[in-house]
Amino acid sequence: MITAFFKKTDPFRFRYLACLAVLFLVINMALRFSLQIAFASALPFSTSMVPGLVKGFLNDCAALVFVLLPPATLLLLPTGRFLRRPAGIIYALLIIFIFSSIFIFAAAAEYFFWGEFNSRFNFIAVDYLIYTTEVIRNIVESYPLARLFMAVFILAGASTALLWKKLRGGWPRISAHPANHSPGGLAGRLVTLGGFYALAVLVFCFFAPFTGDRNRFWNEYAKNGVYELFSAYLHNQLDYTAFYKTMDKQEALSLAQSEITDTGGAFEPLREGTLLRLVAARIPEKKPNVIIVIMESMGHKEIGEHTPNLNRLAESGLSFTNMQSTGTRTVRGLEAVMLSVPPTPGNSIVRRPDNDKLFSLGTLFRDRGYDRDFIYGGYGYFDNMNAFFAGNGYSVTDRLGFAAQNKTFANAWGQCDEDLFSESLSRADASFSAGRPFNQVLLTTSNHRPFTYPDGKIDMAPGSRIAAIHYADYAIGNFMREAKEKPWFGNTVFVFVGDHPASIAGKTEIPANAYGIVCLMYGPNFFRPEKVAALCSQIDIAPTLLASLGWEYVSQFFGANARELPARAGRAWISTYQLLGFRTNDRLVILKPDKSVEITSLDQASVEAGDNSAAGEDQALVARAIASYQCAYDLFTAGGMKESLVLAFRP
Repeated sequence: MITAFFKKTDPFRFRYLACLAVLFLVINMALRFSLQIAFASALPFSTSMVPGLVKGFLNDCAALVFVLLPPATLLLLPTGRFLRRPAGIIYALLIIFIFSSIFIFAAAAEYFFWGEFNSRFNFIAVDYLIYTTEVIRNIVESYPLARLFMAVFILAGASTALLWKKLRGGWPRISAHPANHSPGGLAGRLVTLGGFYALAVLVFCFFAPFTGDRNRFWNEYAKNGVYELFSAYLHNQLDYTAFYKTMDKQEALSLAQSEITDTGGAFEPLREGTLLRLVAARIPEKKPNVIIVIMESMGHKEIGEHTPNLNRLAESGLSFTNMQSTGTRTVRGLEAVMLSVPPTPGNSIVRRPDNDKLFSLGTLFRDRGYDRDFIYGGYGYFDNMNAFFAGNGYSVTDRLGFAAQNKTFANAWGQCDEDLFSESLSRADASFSAGRPFNQVLLTTSNHRPFTYPDGKIDMAPGSRIAAIHYADYAIGNFMREAKEKPWFGNTVFVFVGDHPASIAGKTEIPANAYGIVCLMYGPNFFRPEKVAALCSQIDIAPTLLASLGWEYVSQFFGANARELPARAGRAWISTYQLLGFRTNDRLVILKPDKSVEITSLDQASVEAGDNSAAGEDQALVARAIASYQCAYDLFTAGGMKESLVLAFRP
């Protein structure tokens, strides 16, 4: 029966697909060994690699089901008569060449992706496929594409020749003998194709990638990039209540309130599931201009010998030495600074629907008559940034709207930082001339691949992150020198904060000590030299700034005044795309999308939440973590973060 089935469907077609399958599996295994050679410190050759290879092979086999669907469809639809002709042979060879090229190119792309993000393909790669203009130009300027494509085509050609040699013996030959013709009936081919698609549906519904290693690098090593890419595309938003551990909403709100210290204990009754309260001023109100500079990839490890200008500003102002980013993407930094909210799982609020008219830092500037500008050196449609800021009342200017005199140098990612700061100065002058205070939110681009900048600015060749950091710092120094000459400078506060570190990588799924970022507030007439050593978060920036200015306001921010956090009682929210972390000085709680919770002692081994060995204080920490993340998700999805709701409250 089986023999009859194979005869009906042409055995050579199965051999053809088997050859492609072997090629895919071999390329993926070769990629893993290449990653080990290139990144030996993270992936050493040791016994630890054996489980990774076994799990990796199983993951590759699952991905193979989807990978073979297009070539199987293309190969099983034509008749045997067509494939016996010269045109059919060329057609079949072309399929091998195209898919060989795709397999090899995907492996090369994963290799470079790992070098940038210490990960196999994930939701960042999905974004890169969506925002093709910047990404393609960025890749062209960052990598030797001509040589890469040449190598891909050479390897694909060699693979095609090798597979063709293996297939020739099984290829149907033209013969006068009907017995030598493989019939390949339509019914048999359609049944076979239906079997492929049915198997793909089963894998899609029931397969979960094999991982399970406590070392994040080995988990990534075992994954299949193609599978992870499509998985990230399908799961770019997560329902917190469906995937994460939850608690009673009333209890969650009460615990979330306990994290907030700016009310003196006086909260509005828990009406409509909110955290509404009145933040009272403790000093006379000041009304300076405020320029917030969100710096691309400026982690705390970057500040030092590479940043003399930032160093001077930090020494002269309010410096946060233990500030943590909430995530690994720029949109997370924007979300945290503007909304003072812990990260929601999946996409940032900046990229979600219905993210307009939210209560934000900009709401309070608007109510005091400030001009508000978001200025970005790149294309603001990237990551939905223009729509987010415009929807929340800011005038938006990206590289397309820069004045001609403020366009001196650009690369794939955007105008250089000097151009950004020139645009900022121009708009600040206009607001000052009109007699209006101003709030600007600037987002830099130069410390981003391809790491290029104008010639003659610093004594380093472009192309490396270190050089880009030097240039970014140079541009900040130049900006401050020019700003000091302006009549509005004495009444201006500057906030410099990193969006996220350059690379958040470690052996654990959430490396607790990798999220530190640069953060300082500078204004000679507003801040004396002071260092805040407490562990704090980007979501604390808005409350800290407003408290320092003596503003009284109705709030629904989650953050607190970092200057009032006890040195050993700080906390921070840190996350990846799916994992939600809440850390203190000595503990890290991780909420996972399978409703599990892990508690990690930052100087001991991990213990599972609920284990008898977990101390009571650990259980309390877990409750605090769940409460904050659950409340943030509930408030946003229920519309509780809309500014109309907040401003309607009058105590």
